[in-house]
Order: sequence, then structure tokens, then C-alpha cells
Amino acid sequence: MKNVLDIYLKENNTNRYEVAKRANISEQTLSKASKRDPETYTAKTLIAIGKGIGATAGQVLDNLLAIRDSGKLYHATNISELRQKVREQEDEFILEGDFKELIQKIKTSIDFEDKYVRNDFIFPVFEYEGSALFRVLKNNSSTKDEKVIKKLEKDIVNSYKIKILNDSETLFRVKD
Repeated sequence: MKNVLDIYLKENNTNRYEVAKRANISEQTLSKASKRDPETYTAKTLIAIGKGIGATAGQVLDNLLAIRDSGKLYHATNISELRQKVREQEDEFILEGDFKELIQKIKTSIDFEDKYVRNDFIFPVFEYEGSALFRVLKNNSSTKDEKVIKKLEKDIVNSYKIKILNDSETLFRVKD
């Protein structure tokens, strides 16, 4: 299930952390809610989200349901958001931004006639040490902790199929 709450909050230029601070609700409550269908959110949660973004609980629920029923996906635009989506095992999301080096390395490192391509999705195959993915993650990350970056790389490789949509968007989908 897609994370409807995070899509909604991003559309409103905020995130769970900021809403939790503004609305005096725990970030853990919002995190748990984000994994569920909006129809199951409690009134308290809807009111808090509304308070955090300046909307009524009814408006929040209407917008969350509209997102749920649409084809909208979360657009991660930096390494921090990418890490969050991978850590939370988001079913499907888009990495957006200037990751051309990563995309080019993916294209050139995989034999498109090989068994790793299924329905236009690329099953990433990287040399683990010194891979292009590792270099791009390290160069675009505020953390230079190689262990953190290697873990992210490993999690992406082990958990996701990738589809290159264009020069600035790459779709990540959890492997079946």
C-alpha cells in the first residue's frame, strides 16, 4: 500500500516530523497511520494532521482518500527521503532529481538481453564495492558515513526493482 499521508504532506510542503511538532502529536502515531488506509485514521489523528497543515479534519480525509484512489506516488527528491522510503519498504515511489550518473551507470551496467530485465524493470546488479550507486549516494548525501551509505545501497539492491522513466525520474518498486 502506498504511503498516502506522506504524499499529502509533501504536497503541503511539510512532513510527519513538522506536523508532529505543530500539532502536538507523536511522530510515531503519524508513522503508524501512514502505513494504513486513511479510512481507518482516528478523528484525533485527522484533527492533528489538519492542525499541522491548516485544514479541517474533513478536508484532510477528503484529500487523503483522493490521493489513495489516484495513481499518485511519493517523489523522493533527496537522499534523506530515499533512505526513509527504503527503510520503510515503501511499495512504490519515484526518485526525482539530478541522479543522471546513477541512471547512466544502471543502463550501462546491465545487459538488457540478460535475465535481469523483466517488463522494463531493471533488477539492479552492481559490483558492491565501489559501485556507481554507492558513489552517487555518497556524493549526494549529507552523511559521509560509508556504513550508512553501503547499507542503503544494499537495501536498494536487495529490495527494489528500478524502472528509468526519464533523465530525472526513476521508479522504485519492491521486488515480488
